[in-house]
Amino acid sequence: MTLTQIITAARNKYNAIGDSFWSDAELLDLLYEGCLDLTKKVPDIIEAIYTTTSVASQQEYDFPTNTIKIKRITYAGKKLKPITMREDDSITGLNQSSTSEGTPQYYFIWNNTISLRPIPSTSSDSIKIYSLNEPAVLTISSTLEIPTQFHMDLVNFILTGMCAKDSNANMIVYYEKKWSEAVNEAKKWIKKIKRGDSFSVVQDEESIIEGYLGIV
Repeated sequence: MTLTQIITAARNKYNAIGDSFWSDAELLDLLYEGCLDLTKKVPDIIEAIYTTTSVASQQEYDFPTNTIKIKRITYAGKKLKPITMREDDSITGLNQSSTSEGTPQYYFIWNNTISLRPIPSTSSDSIKIYSLNEPAVLTISSTLEIPTQFHMDLVNFILTGMCAKDSNANMIVYYEKKWSEAVNEAKKWIKKIKRGDSFSVVQDEESIIEGYLGIV
């Protein structure tokens, strides 16, 4: 659905087509608020992949725009291992200012900055970042990043705000309940698609072939 279609659907449900009590800009803000609320409660719902390139002798790289959490980073096609700053200390011999260069194997994150170790020795190598994102600020021409199966649920979030402005207490409770149910369904949906064709299992440490700093 387009953003205009979602806003129109909300107006239709509330019998408010052409009603100036709620402006389109106001309903667009409610839609954005709903997207933010959903991503806070279901962080895996917006996934993205960003590609940048290395700069020789540059260790730090900014998070991509709207990124909440990094799930994976590859350097020249090879997965980098996430480490803590303490583990970085063990690599550098407690010399955080080490300028040792080479092909990065590890990364750590601080203050929404990605630090590579070793520091890249060459420029133009591909760095691919797999991330979970918050929604971008909406304009009426934006493409909604929330999956389409939850667009009508966002209509219900908008209706909650419309009812609140209209002091319609009974309908506020009704639409809040529908929104809460939709969030729970979104959580289940994410778990299901992540599992794919595999069985749901907990992977213990002994089953992982490789640890942070090498073969276990």
